[in-house]
Amino acid sequence: MNQGTHTRRWIQLNDEIFEGIHKNLTVEHIMTPKEEFCFYSLDSALQKDITIFPIKDKNGRITRYFDSNYSEEHYILPDKTVSKDLDIMSLIKILDRSSFFFVIHADIVGIVTVSDLRKGAVRMFFYLLLYRLENQMKIFFKERMSEDDFINIAKPRCRMQKKDYELSVFEECSFYDYLAALKNYNVFKEKHGMSIRDVEKFGGLDKFRNWIMHPSREEVKLKIDSQLDYNNYLFKQLDRIQKLEELLKTT
Repeated sequence: MNQGTHTRRWIQLNDEIFEGIHKNLTVEHIMTPKEEFCFYSLDSALQKDITIFPIKDKNGRITRYFDSNYSEEHYILPDKTVSKDLDIMSLIKILDRSSFFFVIHADIVGIVTVSDLRKGAVRMFFYLLLYRLENQMKIFFKERMSEDDFINIAKPRCRMQKKDYELSVFEECSFYDYLAALKNYNVFKEKHGMSIRDVEKFGGLDKFRNWIMHPSREEVKLKIDSQLDYNNYLFKQLDRIQKLEELLKTT
């Protein structure tokens, strides 16, 4: 098996592993289960941070909810429900349009809101995405240029000293270094009709990656005023990642 065939098989295996894991990171892992619901009006007066309160009918079934933001009751219609098996990626995309959904598995089994996107399963999902993207960038450059050429366009900190290095630059450079290389790689920009400024828009992914990798860091949270803004931020990063993956594939 030659190096190119081995690399392609390795990429395929990584994609298969990613798909298997991310399809199993579902709404069920982050929702508030039915057993923990705060119901209207029994619990609503005591809960100041919750805005959606399910309402039971005379048979004990949940068919309506009270929205304290607007002091209104609504029936739970199909467009306000999602399956417990919906994957995290799809959830992020639809939560960009609505701030909550009731979760169903035959009957209502939970509720998921934008605040649930702060939970560990969502961070794990983005970690997997960013891990895959970094590998894709590494392979992209490794297949197209020598180490010296890469160092010339990326200028990675790991190669700024004059000494012997045991590892290849492709094994030692950072996520940021790959983004810097894309910005200076004319073939990439010309292929897609992009300017340096266009490529620099992907630069925010480096800060996002650092935040995902270090849960104790709060910089991003402090700059986001509302839960909806938080979801919009995640949606934007997801869109950037997917666009860059597509550009790498078609260069």
